[in-house]
Amino acid sequence: MLSYIVATLVFVLTLMGFWVGVRLSTLLPEHHLVSDARDSAKVGIGMLATLLALVLGLMITSAKRSFDEREAEVVQLSTSIVLLDRALVGFGEESRPARQQLHGILDRIAQLTERQRRKDRRLEDVRYAADLRAITQLQQTVLSMLPRDDSQKWYQARAMQLSSEIAQSRVLTSEREDSSVPAALLVVVCGWVVVIYVGLGAFMVINQSVNVALGICALAFACSIFIILELDTPFSGVVGVSNKSVLRAQAEVATN
Repeated sequence: MLSYIVATLVFVLTLMGFWVGVRLSTLLPEHHLVSDARDSAKVGIGMLATLLALVLGLMITSAKRSFDEREAEVVQLSTSIVLLDRALVGFGEESRPARQQLHGILDRIAQLTERQRRKDRRLEDVRYAADLRAITQLQQTVLSMLPRDDSQKWYQARAMQLSSEIAQSRVLTSEREDSSVPAALLVVVCGWVVVIYVGLGAFMVINQSVNVALGICALAFACSIFIILELDTPFSGVVGVSNKSVLRAQAEVATN
């Protein structure tokens, strides 16, 4: 929801900046609007537009890298759960209580990929603490199993290693839920585009075709901000991490 609000606000502010520029052109003295003055202003606007494009590209790259890292963490988490389930199966029937706890943890992990759920930070903190407690209880159950031979000792050690990896991945997933795009940078970039549109409104020749073209450009910029914010919140909204790895893990665990 935040991405929709911010993108809409950016689009409106950009059009308002253009309107302010058009109004400003009617108030400027005539010698400020001669051909040479317009050309000089357009050079400055072009330099600012180039800087805006560079920074916007870096923001998109940063948000996409953060998105990919979070998706990789979910894949790693699902993989570790499947391997842990295999290790528990290898240990024997004594591991059934531990497997049941692992299935509950997998169901909790599946909730992370529910794209449309509302993000409440306090609720997420409670969920995160509950997940860690469930993993700790699983580790205690694994430690309480009594191996009878070297094979079961290996499976028990392997299960403890994998459970530690699951706990680490869950901590990383929670720690990286905060935004990777600084709010100050977002405000500065939006300010730049508003300034650009003020300059375009003041120094460009305005007609219906120009208005439509600049409106489309403003919409494109608002869409880019929307994409950045969506990539930065991969567990909610339209753009979300794929849940295929979790679904495959659930299917694999359920069939064994």
